[in-house]
Amino acid sequence: MSLVPHVDGPRLRAFWHDQIAADFREFRFTWGGFGRWTGIVIAAFLIAAVVTLYFLDWNQMRAPLSRYASHRFGRPIHIEGDLKVDLFRRQPHISVGDLFIGNPAWASEPQAARIVRADVEFRLWPALFGNLVLPLVALERPDVRVLRTADGRSNWDGGDGSGSWKLPPIQRFLVREGNLEIADAVRRLKFVGTVSSREEAGGGNAAFQLTGDGTLNASTFSAEIHGGPLINVDQSVPYAFNADVHTGPTHVVIDGQISHPFHLDQFGARVSATGQTLSELYYLTGVTLPGTAPYRLNGTLKRDGARYSVTDLSGTVGGSDLHGYLTVDAGQAIPNLGGHLSSRVLNFDDLGPLLRGGKTVSQAGAYLLPDVALHTERLRQINAEVDFDADAIRSRDFPLRGLSTHISVQSGVMRLKPLAFSFSAGKLSGTLSIDARKDVPVTSVDARVTDIHIEHFIKSDDKPLSGLVEARAQLQGSGNSVHKAASSANGVFTAVVPQGTMKKSLAEWAGVNVLSALGLTLAGDRSGTALHCAVMHFGAKDGVLASQQIVLDTDPTRIDGHGTVNLKDETMNLTLQGKPKHFQFLHLNAPITMSGKLESPGLGVDSKPAIAQGAIGAGLGLLSPFAAILAFIDPGLAKDANCAGLLE
Repeated sequence: MSLVPHVDGPRLRAFWHDQIAADFREFRFTWGGFGRWTGIVIAAFLIAAVVTLYFLDWNQMRAPLSRYASHRFGRPIHIEGDLKVDLFRRQPHISVGDLFIGNPAWASEPQAARIVRADVEFRLWPALFGNLVLPLVALERPDVRVLRTADGRSNWDGGDGSGSWKLPPIQRFLVREGNLEIADAVRRLKFVGTVSSREEAGGGNAAFQLTGDGTLNASTFSAEIHGGPLINVDQSVPYAFNADVHTGPTHVVIDGQISHPFHLDQFGARVSATGQTLSELYYLTGVTLPGTAPYRLNGTLKRDGARYSVTDLSGTVGGSDLHGYLTVDAGQAIPNLGGHLSSRVLNFDDLGPLLRGGKTVSQAGAYLLPDVALHTERLRQINAEVDFDADAIRSRDFPLRGLSTHISVQSGVMRLKPLAFSFSAGKLSGTLSIDARKDVPVTSVDARVTDIHIEHFIKSDDKPLSGLVEARAQLQGSGNSVHKAASSANGVFTAVVPQGTMKKSLAEWAGVNVLSALGLTLAGDRSGTALHCAVMHFGAKDGVLASQQIVLDTDPTRIDGHGTVNLKDETMNLTLQGKPKHFQFLHLNAPITMSGKLESPGLGVDSKPAIAQGAIGAGLGLLSPFAAILAFIDPGLAKDANCAGLLE
């Protein structure tokens, strides 16, 4: 191209047109040339970028980075201190001073975390392909506040609440003078503690420590968690830890491993727990358990997401051994408890705290039936299907052999069905339900006694009565304690001895055959007389069991009775009138009375005139037919030859 003098107008335009056309005819496109120029442009850009990044004052990037992070995570995030970035190393290093992370807009307080200084290293090559690996995370004086509301919103969810943040693999995790505060309305948990993580243990302290206290399910607790140094962490190698938790008299020790470090949804641990009653474990676990005697248990705890299991469970509850397994599925709105528990030898006295809500006898009130409020409202907080078996039962008072039941809790209603006690001879079986859907629970019992020997329940060596007992009770009452439920009970109770033996002197006394009874007693006579049939039938209304149908038929005497048993004040008032079947030279026509407290009734002779035979006959017209009474227990009893006389 040659220099051209200054020319105006059309001549200039014609000159440039001819010149450009000539240059274009000389241009030849080649891929080699294109590649060279492309490489030059990219290299120039990279050099410019490297120079820019190397000499960049990163503090000028705090505002745009804060705006981006705030928008990305849906909460205010500010870098208020120095920002330093060293990209020119195999593992780039980022240092952030005075980092503030806020809560979402719905939270009641602004701060989720404030960190005086955070140092992070990441591997460059995996990061370029979207795989973030952090060789180092070091936090100085972090103040972290974890929040979850009653409706399930949490400040660790993503900005849209659709998912939780996942921590990337961390190889070295160091924390200096950290504070942790948790307020979880779903778990009813409040916790304030300190956390530290050093590269090695020292001064008798573990490399990782989390200690603090708070409240859980309205009960105070303290916790200590210890572990090894969080360095050279491999996601495929379990991380060992141990924990020590106290709440009141309950003490739990955990020695376990997290399957994948920094992911707490999978871990396994050996757990030992001691306390005064299993019901108090509710404060730590949120799982409803019954009131029991003091316990000491061990087991293997595993977590897999929302599912927990305790296997190899063994230990003692009171004087009874306990074995089995339990599972809890916490992924539902109401947790589901399942499992099977068994006892080789069950101490019968250990069943008492079940009725007393885990309280001692002195704490259960002045009544024979415990008047301790049971936490039946907790039945609305769990669903359960659990089996329990006892191979043998140790009892001072009853000839028990075993126990078997299935415990079902669904939608606030607990059912023990079947509930079966086996005796050395005979059994007690039936169902028990507690409907806790309302504030005042309703308890229902339908129980049968079959072929139990009555003499086995009499402690005296000189058994005044023997024979098989058949009985049935259908009762329903409302109240939050055993005593209150009994005090409002309505229903029916019937007991029958279809055949047996009564001490002859007792039969004569019951018939008030003075001379015969006195002679037998003075002579120490222990002979018996046939008990053809005995029937007791009570109707219950508002906690008072009333009967006009108490009959004992023996060879020398027929005994009729009536009276009441008041479960409100636990008193009884029964009257028995004997009628001899044969002529007696001296017969005192006076009824025998049993009255007083149920735990220690008194026996006496009524000094009032005897009940007129006509009055008795009139009363019998109001009674239920004996055939119907016997059929209520067992239809076969109405056809029993020994009770046939009563049916007439």
